[in-house]
Amino acid sequence: MKKLIVLSLLCLALTSCASRNLSETEKSSIIEAYITDEKLEQRSTITAFNLDSWTPLSDQYLILRTSPFRPYLVKLASRCQDLDFSPTLVIDSRMSGSLSTGFDSVYTPQNQVFKCYISRIYSMSKEQNKAIISAVNPKAEDKPAEKTEAAEQDQALLNP
Repeated sequence: MKKLIVLSLLCLALTSCASRNLSETEKSSIIEAYITDEKLEQRSTITAFNLDSWTPLSDQYLILRTSPFRPYLVKLASRCQDLDFSPTLVIDSRMSGSLSTGFDSVYTPQNQVFKCYISRIYSMSKEQNKAIISAVNPKAEDKPAEKTEAAEQDQALLNP
């Protein structure tokens, strides 16, 4: 009987540890280690950028996809609140059709005053995309890009 109680308590402790949410510091550490271990290629610009969907990983990292097969891991220069809770993401790009580090930013419609500048961009494979999401935030939901009238006009100019 004593072994059964100890085994039950051990199972309960393991379950509570497995279900706890990671802190922002823990998420960042996991992501930084993943970047190093996987030797992700850092880029300064994504050309022909047209947001298809996005997934928040933490308040400083997110994945932007130009198609279901072209994910990019993006690190923001500072913490950007509300990413997990916002259904939409606004991209503020200085050049239409591209996304660059240092100058371009993202923000949520609920928090338009605080722009979150992009400090790093990494190319990833579809498999790396799935792996990093499951390691950091398995409950994260892929959020489709909302097409605005201005974005549709820009796309029409790029693809006549």
